[in-house]
Amino acid sequence: MNGSDNIADEYEIDNAKQKIAVLLIKTLKNRKRGKSHKGIIMVIVSARAVTRQLFISDGVKSLKYPGFEHPHIERGQYSMKKGIATFLLLIQCVCLPHVAYAEYTAAEEGVAEEYYINLLYSNRFDPDELNYKAASRFAEMVTERTDGHVTVEYYGMNEQDCYKKSVIHVVEGENWIGLEEPSILADWVGDCAVLVGPMLYNNDEEYNYIMESEPVKHIKESLAKASIHVLDTHYTSGFRSVFTNFEIHSPSDLNGKVLRCTPATLEIRTVGCLGAKPMPMSFIGCLTAISNGDVDGFEGFTSTLAGSGAPYELVKKVSLTKHFIESNWLFMAQNVYEEMPAKWRDILDTCALECGMWEQNAHAEEETELIRTLETEYGIAWNDVDIDAFTVACAPVFDWIAEEYGAEPNLYHQLIELIYSYRSVTE
Repeated sequence: MNGSDNIADEYEIDNAKQKIAVLLIKTLKNRKRGKSHKGIIMVIVSARAVTRQLFISDGVKSLKYPGFEHPHIERGQYSMKKGIATFLLLIQCVCLPHVAYAEYTAAEEGVAEEYYINLLYSNRFDPDELNYKAASRFAEMVTERTDGHVTVEYYGMNEQDCYKKSVIHVVEGENWIGLEEPSILADWVGDCAVLVGPMLYNNDEEYNYIMESEPVKHIKESLAKASIHVLDTHYTSGFRSVFTNFEIHSPSDLNGKVLRCTPATLEIRTVGCLGAKPMPMSFIGCLTAISNGDVDGFEGFTSTLAGSGAPYELVKKVSLTKHFIESNWLFMAQNVYEEMPAKWRDILDTCALECGMWEQNAHAEEETELIRTLETEYGIAWNDVDIDAFTVACAPVFDWIAEEYGAEPNLYHQLIELIYSYRSVTE
């Protein structure tokens, strides 16, 4: 083994230990606050993520933060060490049994037994969507695990108030749970809008990492002051990319091209920064425009390509810009959460996280199968893009977000530094 191998291995071990150590410390602190279940589950989730992400990478890599000054990080070959894998798997095995129970004093047990509450849970999703299935799963799980002391009454399909109205129910302290995009919460804490800006995350692991970071911790604390308690942030269902009939590798490849987008200002600005001319219109209108040669493609999810109107017959190339993540946060009233006995609060936290991670994993499986079908049956081809180039190109969108929502102007730079630091370890 040469010197660079030793440096890489030490670097790898230190980072793995650091990630798990931090989470173990958080778990011990959370146990005192009645959140032991959630902390332990996060240790398990992170241990699994780190185990997956430590892999062999040939050659020397120079990693930098595009568009801003950032020190270069050089590292040699990464070689997966059995010791690290064993360590991480041991963490998972030791922690997992403790998820099933926690210790409470006789007084705490007595308070819990006397406590009953019904929570109304509302969102906009349809029964065939994973968000709906995860919500139903959560409602049933909480009701069952608390033996009916905490019942969750779930309504999807916009049957009850959604979007901003859902947040208002929570802010007013009602027995209400909502599931909305973080940008909906930006009316109360502007920084939430930054978290769903373009070209931040390249996969769910990066998103999850940022959701556990200090900047997001501060955002959650600000939301709590506005009477909004965030139960979980892991309800994600894929990334938006660009669909055309030609390969796209950098923003210059979209110069002079017209892409359909929604009328949302954020999407219009983002498509423009990607390099194309944005054309807001209905999706059915978009398919007609592509057939007539008036539009070159559209941006959306893989499921968009497989949706109604058979768009997969019109466009055959998918360029993986992954410029937006579909993310939703589960939240409830801060006062209702704090008044809940620790025993039931622990279960609520655990169920929220479990269902969020279930949705992420279920979507990954569905996406893999859908891509396979589109490739083999319809001849769709995927290609990677220059992520750094698109990241730099979309940076001006965050200036608009800061101005529009009153977000902290430096927050974007903090998040990007964290993400590129994370990539320096995992790529």
